[in-house]
Amino acid sequence: MRESNFVAFWVVCGFFIGLLTAFANGSDPMDMLSAVLFVTLFFYLLAHVSVALFVRFMEFGKVHFEKEEYDRKLDYFYNQLLQREKEVDANYAYISKDEVFEQGEKKDGER
Repeated sequence: MRESNFVAFWVVCGFFIGLLTAFANGSDPMDMLSAVLFVTLFFYLLAHVSVALFVRFMEFGKVHFEKEEYDRKLDYFYNQLLQREKEVDANYAYISKDEVFEQGEKKDGER
């Protein structure tokens, strides 16, 4: 999740929590507005502090993607799938030939 999305999410959450707080405690519209603004500001600052601490203490390292190794593995698995597909097709052809032969015997035997 990007930092800006994290901050935006917590600002929206703070706004709605501020609305709930304002409706629960306030009767004057200015008190309600100030409660919403203060709670939203609190969540905004809390989100920025959270992002700053996360970025400060996380180690971001580059991950080396070994493309040649993955390509070799994918080619191997693809060839294995092709080989198994050929075996299944050969088995299916043998079974369907055997079924046609049995159906022909039954028809001949029934006559």
